[in-house]
Amino acid sequence: MTKSFLKAASIVAFSIMALYALVLVPIYEIVACDIMLMDTLLFDAIDLFMQWTEIFALILVLAFLLIGVEKAGNANDCRSLFLLLGGALLFKYVGAVLALSVVHGSLDVTLNYSSYIVSLLLELIPCALLVFLTHKHVVTQGELRKEQERAALILGKELESAPALLPFTKLFDRENPLQKIVYITLGLVIGIRALSHIASEIAYSLLGFTYHISDLPITLLYLFLLVLIPCFIGYLILFATVKFALRKRPKKTN
Repeated sequence: MTKSFLKAASIVAFSIMALYALVLVPIYEIVACDIMLMDTLLFDAIDLFMQWTEIFALILVLAFLLIGVEKAGNANDCRSLFLLLGGALLFKYVGAVLALSVVHGSLDVTLNYSSYIVSLLLELIPCALLVFLTHKHVVTQGELRKEQERAALILGKELESAPALLPFTKLFDRENPLQKIVYITLGLVIGIRALSHIASEIAYSLLGFTYHISDLPITLLYLFLLVLIPCFIGYLILFATVKFALRKRPKKTN
């Protein structure tokens, strides 16, 4: 794990977490507490932008985890990366609490912050899954490669170089095992976000807001806008991030 990669990953991760926690959260809270603004399109736009930013932040973390574990050859040598990215995720929620304290003038200890803990855990689940699957694959492939090298040495044959799995060569590739891992992990993110949205709809109905069958198209539209579209764009961001981070740099000439 190179220091330049750790530095770049931490700068990007903490920057986008700071944007969410220290900029978007207080703006959202100010608009939500304003009677004149809370029923306007501005409120919906800020809410949409917040959720998109949150998804993009998580997917960027997934991209850095994928690169780190694959290049290290295992997850055991990625502790520094895990600490940095885990710290960035934690910073998002701590920063949000501090930002809300500034907006309201003091830290409200009566508020239930357990939802932040649940949200953090839900974000750690796809991260852990991606690390586990990537670690399992690269370690297995590493051991297989060593066996092939020993067999080639005994037979006196030259072993062909293994095809590189990163960076991705195709936007969508069913043959690349690491890309399959990304699909699985991203599917989990979509599932968690979709269930969270449905749970919030159920919570509103329990509070007395009547839900009619005619509201179903609106619910599906919000799922499309708040989950499917940002997750698809997030995959494009992940693809571009992996491509850019592992691009071949021209050799310096004296």
